Amino acid sequence: MKSAARMVENNRNRCPSVNLIASGLILLVCCVLQTTNAGQLHENLKHYETLHADQLTHRITKRGAKPSSHPFNTIKEVEFKVLGRNFRLILHPHKDVLHSNFRAYSVDGSGAESIVHLDHDNFLRGRVFGEVHSQVNAHLEDGILTASVFLPDETYHIEPSWRHLDHLSDRHMIAYKASDIKFSWDQVDAVGGEMGGVPKTCGYVKEGLELEANDDEDNGDDGDEEEDGERPDPDDIPSVWTAATVSAAELKSRKKRQADQYEYTPTKTRCPLLLVADYRFFQEMGGSNTKTTINYLISLIDRVHKIYNDTIWQDRTDQEGFKGMGFVIKKIVVHSEPTRVRGGEAHYNMVREKWDVRNLLENTSRTVTRCTSTRG
Repeated sequence: MKSAARMVENNRNRCPSVNLIASGLILLVCCVLQTTNAGQLHENLKHYETLHADQLTHRITKRGAKPSSHPFNTIKEVEFKVLGRNFRLILHPHKDVLHSNFRAYSVDGSGAESIVHLDHDNFLRGRVFGEVHSQVNAHLEDGILTASVFLPDETYHIEPSWRHLDHLSDRHMIAYKASDIKFSWDQVDAVGGEMGGVPKTCGYVKEGLELEANDDEDNGDDGDEEEDGERPDPDDIPSVWTAATVSAAELKSRKKRQADQYEYTPTKTRCPLLLVADYRFFQEMGGSNTKTTINYLISLIDRVHKIYNDTIWQDRTDQEGFKGMGFVIKKIVVHSEPTRVRGGEAHYNMVREKWDVRNLLENTSRTVTRCTSTRG
């Protein structure tokens, strides 16, 4: 996590608010991996239904006379019934989450790269017919739909079933509601208490803690200091996930820091990403198919992009804050095989049963940075 924090610090000037964005991305990847490897599907969902490709009807309702990059040059309509509801999706191609110079590559065991061409028109965005306040992010290829349908009262997810149910054909999908997801922190543990002893985050690093403490010492009143003159233990500082009582001194310190802050309007609102999938991700989440792996990664980032793009960032309630921060994918690298290494060498994509998290992050950072700088 420290290496991740250093990378965030190094990129802060190039991408405003990247510390918030990068932390969110790390959290997403961690939690997604936990969910998909947690065991049987019924342990993670209260309810789900299956859907076959033949149950979807899709047609092009508008096609421009000439090929065009305009998003509404082609409009598709997809209809199906699942979870007790009829869905009629009005969709159009979109490339919002892809960089103008987006590239995707497949890498074999020797490190040789080969470019992968994608049909960008398979990535769709739109709405539910008859629902004014709705949004749909989708990917449709060979009759298989991967989608997130956002409605005011619920969010619906549809994805291929083969990632979860081995007994169904690869022409099936599963559909479930966001409200039916079983999160680990919702489980009650008699020993751990109401929250079950499980944090809502997979782990995070709070940056600038030492700097804030130094500012308090330089600018603070005597009443802000501890009686014994010592700094409080960082482990004793309450986080957003604990129900600790906030002292009056801490509130005063917070107000003092907030008074020095200023209104901020970002000029750069997109953080470019390099996504790397190791051979395990390629096999388990991509079904040993390079394009499927790439499409899945793009769909994940598309979900996260919506969350961040719709979020209003503000330090105080009396500030207007700002929104529109998000991601754009510049490059995707998919390892189709384990990387072959010599004796004594280490590579994040080599065959290895267990990795120490810190070593894995640092090895990935060194390897990817070296390869990127070498190739320009």
